[in-house]
Formats: sequence, C-alpha cells, structure tokens
Amino acid sequence: MNLKIISLAFILIINLIITKTYAQKILKNSDHTVNNALKTLKNDPELAAAGFSFYAIDTKTDEIIAEHNQNLVLKSASTLKLVSSATCLELYGADYTFNTTIKYNGYIDTANRILYGNIIIKGGGDPALGSQYFYQTKEKKFLSKWTDAIKNLNIDSITGSIIADADIYSQQIVPSTWTWEDMGNYFGAGACGLTVMDNFYTISIKTGKSVGDKTEIISTDPQIPELTFDNQTITSNTTSDDSFIFGAPYKYDRLITGELPLNKTNFKIKGSIPDPAWFCAYELDNFLNENNIKTNKKPTTTRIIREDSLFIDTNFTEIIITQSPKLSDIVYITNLNSINLFAEHFLCHAGIALIDNPQTEKAAQAVENFWKQKGMTTTGLSLNDGSGLSHYNAISSKQLVFILNYMKNQSTNYEAFFNSLPIAGKTGTLASVCKDTDAEGKINAKSGSIRHVRAYAGYATSDSGREIAFAMLLNNFDCSSYKARQKLETLMLALVKLNE
Repeated sequence: MNLKIISLAFILIINLIITKTYAQKILKNSDHTVNNALKTLKNDPELAAAGFSFYAIDTKTDEIIAEHNQNLVLKSASTLKLVSSATCLELYGADYTFNTTIKYNGYIDTANRILYGNIIIKGGGDPALGSQYFYQTKEKKFLSKWTDAIKNLNIDSITGSIIADADIYSQQIVPSTWTWEDMGNYFGAGACGLTVMDNFYTISIKTGKSVGDKTEIISTDPQIPELTFDNQTITSNTTSDDSFIFGAPYKYDRLITGELPLNKTNFKIKGSIPDPAWFCAYELDNFLNENNIKTNKKPTTTRIIREDSLFIDTNFTEIIITQSPKLSDIVYITNLNSINLFAEHFLCHAGIALIDNPQTEKAAQAVENFWKQKGMTTTGLSLNDGSGLSHYNAISSKQLVFILNYMKNQSTNYEAFFNSLPIAGKTGTLASVCKDTDAEGKINAKSGSIRHVRAYAGYATSDSGREIAFAMLLNNFDCSSYKARQKLETLMLALVKLNE
C-alpha cells in the first residue's frame, strides 16, 4: 500500500480519537454550582420517584458541564418543538414560504358573466393562513384578496361550488396518540393541509353567581354551521379556565365539562374547528355572496367529494397565490408562544421533504432518521408528534442538547432558531421563569409542561462567559407543577452562576 495513503489514514484515525476524547471531556472541578444544584435535586424527597434527565455542555469546547441520567428518555412536552422547528428550518430554510392557491375549473361565459365550474382552494400546508399572530394575516385579509381576484374574472355567478383541497397532508389531522381530553380544545387543533384562522373558535360563556350554578353559552366566534354543544360546565371558585371541550375531527357535536369562575358575563374558552378545510370554503363562499357573486352549490372539500364517490375536473386555471409569512417568522411565534398547531405543520412538512409522506407516524420516523444521519444517537428516541402534546413521546436530555449544539455550530439557520426561543424573565412562555434573578435575560430556552411533566431546553450564558446548551426533563414528580418549575429554576440559575 502507498506510504502516503497509510500516513493519511493514520492521521485521520488519530484525529478521530482526539476528537472523541475532547468531546467527552468533563470539567475538572466537579465542585461547581451546577453539580451542587443537581445534588440537591437528586436528594429532594418530592423527586424521589420522578424520572429526571439533565445534560449541559459548553457549545464552544464541547466540555460536559454536568450530567445526570442524560440518556434516559422521558416525556418532553413542548421542548419537543425544538426538534420539529429545527428540522423544518434545516429542510426548507428560514426564508421558505407556504403557498395557498386559488383556481377554477370549467369555463367562463364572459357574455353572461357565469363560471360554469368551481372555485378550488388548494392548500399548501400554510399554518398561518388567516392567523391572529401576524399582521399580514389578521382580520380575514386573505378572503378579501381572494374575493377581489375572483371578481376580476368578471363573473357574478358560479354554477358549482367552493371546493377546499387539503390533500397535501393526511386526512387524519390529529395524531393518533393524542388524548381524548386534548383534541377538542384549541391546543389540540391538528395540522390540516388547509389550516385557517389557527383552526380554533371562541365560545363566550356567562357563569353563575354561586358555586355549582350552571353556565350559559352566549355566542361563538366565528360561527360554525351545525356545530352543537352539550354544555355541562358549572360555576366554581376557580380563577382560571378549568373546562375541557370533547369532540373528534369532522364531527360537529361537542361536550363541554369542567369548572369556570364566578360572575363572568363574557368568559371565553376556545375549541378546535372540526374541519378547517371545509370552514375555509364556507368562509370564502360567504365573502363571495356578500360581494354579489353567487354560488349554485354548497361549499365542500375534496375529502367529502371522494366520500360521496363524485368526480371533480382536475383541469385548473390559477387565479391567485397567497404566500405565508417566512418560515423563520412562523418558527419565532411557534416557540415564543408554544403553538402546537404550527409545530404539527412543521412535522408534516418535514415528512414531505424527507419521504414524501406527511402522515404523522411516518413523518416522525423520518425525522428520527434525519437526526441519526446527522450523528445523533437515537437509542430510545420515540417521536409521535411535532408539538410534544403526545404522552407517547420519549427523548433524552442528551438528544435535545445534540440538536441545540448542532444548530449552534453547524446550521446556517441558527439565528432564526435562536431568536425564536423565549428569554428567561422577559418574553413568551419564559416571561415569569427566573424573573428577578441573576438568570433573567441570560437564558434562551423552550419550556414544556403537560400533566406530570416539566421541561426546559435551550442556551444559557454563564458568569464565566461560557455558552451552554442544556436540557432538563422531569416526569412524575410528587409536587405541584409550579413547585417542579421552581426546582428546575434553581438548576437554570446555577448554569448562569457557573464561574468555571
């Protein structure tokens, strides 16, 4: 064998050994703030039966700051949004936009101003169409633009109907592992290929003057035809919304249970729209009729058409394309406010890019493989949605830190990713975390909280100038969720106070 080739191979092997050793380097002085905080948590009787995974590294040197059960996979709640948002950014780039296209089929009789055909709304997986979170998408601006574009066809009647096409995503819009308790509520709105107005409606309720009094539904906004409610909520001493809306996708009967505060004349709760695509068609149909463009048939969807075994002409003519805000802007809102719906869109869209399959389970498996190819050890990893709402998710603190470190050191999308993370004591879901402590403003992280789960993952800047990527996952603690948060806050503060 050529001596030069042997020498090069030897150098490569030595470099790999050095790199591996360097990556596994642990801080020499183990008696530091983080390990001391970890020791306190490990000895906390309220965490004795809990699952706890913690990992923190210096993103510049790869030194391990501290670790505890770093390979233990646990429920992560909304810290899982780091996975879906990072993946979507890597696959599509920060400037990517989703497109929704308005088309028509058939032909136009210009003399009589009649469209002999249908108007089709072709969904492109845009999570922000008509969303309340962006100026350019608020107040049904998109419907006004679509109506104006259709009016420019010089028609005043349509023999067919408005047809919503959400086929870019799976018909199963809610992940199969979500609980019955979640899916009827606004935070349980699933990803639809034609999501509209954040896929939720608001119910205004009048509560009683005494504990145990029945409550009364005053109105819903927007109004959804055929949606009915069995309202079993009662008035109590609670100060928050302790109600749940039960109902399945595509079904229009809803059961509401739980408790609501005393003496409220207009208390608001939010539920998930049963069929977002159909509702989008319905809303456009209304806008057209209000602008003197009449439709002959009721609004429908490609899903309903298939169920009825009907035929639709697929020879379309484009009318107008509506672009979403940039992906970086949607990621920002997603992680800042922990929007489950947007994160589910990220997962579905990742599935399209990776395996041309947006179905949740297939897309999740593809995302696992994506990060495995990047070098992550995926032992035990189990992704079941994009938002963290599923109780079947399992991920370790070390796996989350891998993604954080990768985005920091290898991704061209780091700025968009980092800027989306709430700031401790200041913004988003971290506005009250570490408030008025030395950690305020020095931690950018995603929080996570579902029943019996508290989690945080992100970046911390220490007093010694270290840039630290960390993740902490806590499951099945024997205290309130608020107390669990306080315990984890001590660990975040310790990361900031590190002087090593």
